Amino acid sequence: MHTKEDADIDHKTKKAWDDNWGGVEIKDVLEIFKYPRVQKQLEIYMKYLPKNKKILEGGCGLGPYLIYLHNAGYDVIGIDYNEEPLKKIKEHDSSLEVRVMDVRELKFPDGYFGGYLSLGVIEHFTEGPIKAIKEAHRVLSPGGYFIVQIPRFSIFNLVTYPFDILKRNNVLRKIFRRRQKTYYWQQHFRIKDISRALADNGFRIIETKPIDHEHALMAFCSIFRDKNTYDGATRLAVYLSSILEKYMPWSTAAEMIIVCIREQ
Repeated sequence: MHTKEDADIDHKTKKAWDDNWGGVEIKDVLEIFKYPRVQKQLEIYMKYLPKNKKILEGGCGLGPYLIYLHNAGYDVIGIDYNEEPLKKIKEHDSSLEVRVMDVRELKFPDGYFGGYLSLGVIEHFTEGPIKAIKEAHRVLSPGGYFIVQIPRFSIFNLVTYPFDILKRNNVLRKIFRRRQKTYYWQQHFRIKDISRALADNGFRIIETKPIDHEHALMAFCSIFRDKNTYDGATRLAVYLSSILEKYMPWSTAAEMIIVCIREQ
């Protein structure tokens, strides 16, 4: 049951994303394509996304992947439920197609897309991911690819979890009398749970991969974050993440990618 409290959390999450993108310029976000972790992710996306069919990015934010795929020759549409980041995208490149829309209620015909990219989106709804998954199935053509990237609860989160709770409840900000901040809500998925949800709603999983070990380190401790970049890791973090990826791939990953095909 979706309660009034859930609705309030969802509203705050939407606002938090608007606040998050408000102070960021697209030219800065495009720097991410220099990062090793993003280059690895792109290899997976572009391995499956068809160039001869329409692609949807659901929850595109400031649209770095939308811009990248568009420049690479893909026929891609970006949507987000916040309008302000989409205005920035159009100012950056007026030829990009973006629309204000919620991934849980898409305004596209059945079977309209051959590919759907969902990067860090379906974990932000208190009601869970099912509505978004069902809509993805509806707008994809049979055999269309649904690429889902979502957060994992790594061993680093076990250490930082108490501090994250304090931060998200503004406890430290209250103590030090700093301005209160709105944080987005999210859940972490277990591979078996999200796999079951996808399979139960008409998708066949063809690849799963733990990713973003760099970001797991960056979130764990600020010494691993390169402060001279938009969101880059230090050389030490890149080196350590390569070791973690090899020897502890799942337990130390910040996220996972699941590649699915819509069944007939």
